Amino acid sequence: MSETMRALVMFAPGGPEVLQVREIARPKIERPSDVLVRVTAAGVNPADWQNRKSGQRHDPYAATGSPTILGIDGVGVIEDIGDAVDGISIGDEVWYIDGGYPGNPGSYAEYKVIHGAYVSRKPASVDFVQAAALPVVGLTAWEAVFDKGNVKSGDHVLVHGGAGGLGHIAIQYLANIGARTATTVSNEVKAEFVLGMGAEIAIRYRSEDVNEKLRSWSGKDGAAVVFDFVGHENFARSFEHVAPYGRLVNTVVSDWPSGGNALAEWKNLDVSFVNIGLPQIARDHRNRLRQVAVLDAIANLVDTNKLRAHIDRVVSFDGVGEAHRALEAGETIGRVVLRL
Repeated sequence: MSETMRALVMFAPGGPEVLQVREIARPKIERPSDVLVRVTAAGVNPADWQNRKSGQRHDPYAATGSPTILGIDGVGVIEDIGDAVDGISIGDEVWYIDGGYPGNPGSYAEYKVIHGAYVSRKPASVDFVQAAALPVVGLTAWEAVFDKGNVKSGDHVLVHGGAGGLGHIAIQYLANIGARTATTVSNEVKAEFVLGMGAEIAIRYRSEDVNEKLRSWSGKDGAAVVFDFVGHENFARSFEHVAPYGRLVNTVVSDWPSGGNALAEWKNLDVSFVNIGLPQIARDHRNRLRQVAVLDAIANLVDTNKLRAHIDRVVSFDGVGEAHRALEAGETIGRVVLRL
């Protein structure tokens, strides 16, 4: 095995131009609990371009000094294992969520070292590229729909950003449990896409009044549960879209409404947030194991034909910068994957 590997690295925050393909030292197992993964594919996530732009060091205790390798999830093959690793063998095909920020290298690289307890077997029925489209969005949508949204069969639900990576996975979860789903989209192509994913109605938010569409569809002053996968100014607008005693779940750092929480209090809303990165940054082993169990459940959905990821494009290292730009501009439908 070579002592070096190819990786897409950055030495300073900035635009896509800061990403550089370099030959660097291959990581090695240093703890008996670690495994070495030969990365075959990785998700290209909004968090990646956000980390590229900000250069934020999320974990103050992480090692520094090396270039940053983005990529917060990946799939690959186990190449080596530490002496204390159980349940995983060399040659196993696995997926995981780990790293991708300064101090903890991610999966925009040919090899990745990770604690053996935080990898699990990828879905057997799909290839590496299809599998790489799922870990981050699958887990985030799971926590939003099942843990925070507490959606039940028959609930009227609104998904903001239904044609995106998170949105189209959430729509499928909701369809599986019998929820009635509306979603906002920007154009007709995305409308057709979300309806094919299981949404009941697609609201063209640029030309249609979201509140009026929700009232005529649900018969109430909003949806019982609203998932804001868009964030920023959309988060403030989302309070209007939730029915009294409803729930609003946000996954994107956003400003509160300029008028404060008056509308949420008046309508008796429950407002909650999802941040799947917290267990990693906080070194919360128990919750990381819980997330691995969710990835196992997601793999089962894939292998029983109840979940699929739509891939907008597959890129090499040279195409990641353009993929970041397209993600930030909202030009993609579904997911983007890096194939190594």
